[in-house]
Amino acid sequence: PEIRNILLMPVAPHLSIDRAVVLSEGGTVFIRVKTKHEAVVSVDGKEPVHLSSGDGVRIHTNEKSLKMVRFEDPGYFYRHLTMHMEQNPLFGKRINGQSD
Repeated sequence: PEIRNILLMPVAPHLSIDRAVVLSEGGTVFIRVKTKHEAVVSVDGKEPVHLSSGDGVRIHTNEKSLKMVRFEDPGYFYRHLTMHMEQNPLFGKRINGQSD
């Protein structure tokens, strides 16, 4: 919790690098787009930004830090996810229609 790093995660690791990249405090990465196809950058759930060949994205740490508080226990996310999945009528069904 005391480390000021940035974690870069590929969305489709099978298409590029297969590991996350960790930037130390003060580190910078510049990525330039070189493609004839569509490129999109998405940051922390913000609206995607379309990029063209030659465009670039610079990633670096901010001088300001964000303090986060967790009000629920660490297992809350997984219990909540499971609860929503169990509400799906297809949850637990095999492809041939039989239940587990």
